[in-house]
Amino acid sequence: MTGKLHKELFLNLKQRKLATSTGFFALVLALSTTFTGCSQEKRSYQLPSTFCGIHEKESLYAPIFPPGDKLKQNSLRALKGVEESERCDYYIDGYVKITVNGDWYDKTLTPQPTLTSLIAEHGNYKPRRVPGKHSAATWPYGAVSLVECPNSEYRANLYSLSIYSDAIKDHDESHRVLGNLIQSYTSKVLKILPCEDGEKARS
Repeated sequence: MTGKLHKELFLNLKQRKLATSTGFFALVLALSTTFTGCSQEKRSYQLPSTFCGIHEKESLYAPIFPPGDKLKQNSLRALKGVEESERCDYYIDGYVKITVNGDWYDKTLTPQPTLTSLIAEHGNYKPRRVPGKHSAATWPYGAVSLVECPNSEYRANLYSLSIYSDAIKDHDESHRVLGNLIQSYTSKVLKILPCEDGEKARS
């Protein structure tokens, strides 16, 4: 009787260990599938041929477009500096994920905008300066440039470009990608801006 009882206890213990092990591996598999699914997120939509109407290298702006199925751009034409403030939005699956702004600043404005003050509009972020031709800086989710570009129609002496995207989660990588993009994009936009006395980088 005692031997039979010991055998039953042994089998029950073995079954519990098997059930525990099976549950553990099921959990590991579920987590693995979850993380694999996340890592397999991709863009199902085609990238735009221009970046807000400006011909830019696709390799520079592609990284800031997040995974998703459907891309839509708002109806705003290309940034040309023909309005005091211009904005371009990209919607991914119905949500605004990328925004580009171009703004003139009245020369009588006091105080005059700085990279720090422009970034402060987006939150309490410390600007990270971007090396290059133009005065530019990044914050974790965007980049901004500020250049001299006189224009009598808007009584302006400064023009800024800002790019917003939170697609890149690593802040160092975001700084690198957005920094390279803002420098190149600023150069291309300046070629079509109606600056009256030429453009000089504001340092």
